[in-house]
Amino acid sequence: MKTVLQSAAGALVAANLAAAVATGAAASSSVPPPTVVMPLHINYGSNNKIATSLLVPYRDTNKTIEVCYDLGSPDFFVFGPDSIMNWGCSGLACQGPCNASVPEAGTYDPSRSETASDTYPYKAEYAYGGNLSKWYKASYRYNDTLTFVDTKTGLSSGPIEGVNVGMPQYLQQRIWEADGSCGATPLYDYSILGISPYHVADPENNILPVTGPSFRQNLLEQGKVSAAVQSLWFEKPPAGVFDMYTGVGLQGGIDTSKYEGPLVKIPRRTHADGLPSNYNEYYTYAANLSVNGEIPIQMQRNGTGANMKLCIIDSGAVSDGHNPVDQQAYFNATGLRLNPSHPVPYQGDPLSWPGPCDSVPADKFIEYSFAGVNEGESISIKVPMRSYVRFQNPVDDALGWCTMAITLNTCGLNTPFLTAAFFAADDEREEMAIARGAFVEQGTPVDQSSVVLRIP
Repeated sequence: MKTVLQSAAGALVAANLAAAVATGAAASSSVPPPTVVMPLHINYGSNNKIATSLLVPYRDTNKTIEVCYDLGSPDFFVFGPDSIMNWGCSGLACQGPCNASVPEAGTYDPSRSETASDTYPYKAEYAYGGNLSKWYKASYRYNDTLTFVDTKTGLSSGPIEGVNVGMPQYLQQRIWEADGSCGATPLYDYSILGISPYHVADPENNILPVTGPSFRQNLLEQGKVSAAVQSLWFEKPPAGVFDMYTGVGLQGGIDTSKYEGPLVKIPRRTHADGLPSNYNEYYTYAANLSVNGEIPIQMQRNGTGANMKLCIIDSGAVSDGHNPVDQQAYFNATGLRLNPSHPVPYQGDPLSWPGPCDSVPADKFIEYSFAGVNEGESISIKVPMRSYVRFQNPVDDALGWCTMAITLNTCGLNTPFLTAAFFAADDEREEMAIARGAFVEQGTPVDQSSVVLRIP
C-alpha cells in the first residue's frame, strides 16, 4: 500500500548505500548472486493482500504473524506488546473515542525472543491510504534473527540475522460511523514489510528519505544481497476459487525459470522525469485493457480523475484499479456489476459478479497490454477473472453475488494482477520488467542456477 507520510529521527547515511553498490558491482557475473527467498501467499478474506508469515523466535513457544509484503511502501515494522488501535474520528490525524487492544497473536515482544537485541529509542510514523486513513506510531526498534515461512508449501527464507525492525504500539485509523458509535472494529495490518526502493534525502533531485528501517537496505548493507534488485512471482492458481495462492519474493536476484515468454522492460516513472518527491514506489503508465484479448476496454487517460501516467504496482493493495471511459460499456464487456446497494455517485466500492463465486467463468480473463521500453517490444498479462475473487462484501451476500477485487476511477496493478505477472525491479538502474507468470507448480523452489543479478 502506498505510504503517505514519512518521518524519522535520522536516516541511514548515503555512504553505506554507496559501499553496498560498489560491492554489488564487483561481484562476479559467473556465480549466482546471493539472494534471500521470501515465501508468499494470498489468503481469501477481507484485507488480505500479498503476505508472508514471520516465524516468531520466542523462547517458550513458536507462532507466526501475518506480514504484508508490500511493494507500495519501504519500511518494516511489527506491532509490539500492549499495542492499541484507535478509531472513530473523521478529522485528519485526530484521535477518536474508540480503542481496542491489538490481539496478542498480532504482536511481537522482542524480550521473549532468543535472538533479539534490546529495544532502543526510535521515533517514527508510518501512514498509509488516502486521507491518512492509517497512522502507525513507533517509539522503538530492535535487531533480531528472523525466519519467514509458508506452512502450505514448506518454503522458508531460513534464518536471517541482524534484521532491523520498527516497533509501533499505537495505530490511529480515520474510520468513523455517522451516528458517532464505534461500530465494528476496523481491520488493519499487524506488520508491514515494505519492499519499495530505499532512498536517502536528495533535495536537489526532489527525493525524500525513507523513514526505515528498510528490510532491503538492511540486506544490502550486510552483504546478504549484492544489489538492490528483486523479483516476485506466483505459482499456478489454486483449484478452488477461495483457496490460497502461493508464490515467492526473491531479494537480490531474478529467477529466469519462473516466467514463460520474454521478460519485457516497461517504462518506470522516476523522480528525474517528474515523479513527485513523496512517491518512492513502482509506477508505470496505464496498460491497455481487453476481455479475453478480444473486447477492448477504452480507458480514460486525459480526464481530471486518476492519473494514468502514475499507475502503481502494489502488492500491499487488495484490489486492482481500472478507469474506463464508459462504465456501462465496461460492465457489458466484463460482465461485472456495481451492487445497487452501494452509494451513487460511485464511492470507490468493489465491483461484483452477478452470481455466486463458483459461477465466475474459469476461461474468462482481463488482458493487460504494455508497450516495452525497447522499440518493438510489448507484453500482455492475462489475469483470470477468478483471481479477483479475494473477499466477500455483505451487500453482495444479500443478492447472492460475488465480490470482485476491482475498483473504478483509479489505476492500480495490485494483488490480483501480480497473481498472473512475474515482476522484476532493479533500483540501481531504475528499471523494471514484467513477464507471464503463474505457470510453475505450487512449492517450486528457487532455481539458483537460473538466478541472474540484472534484468536480462
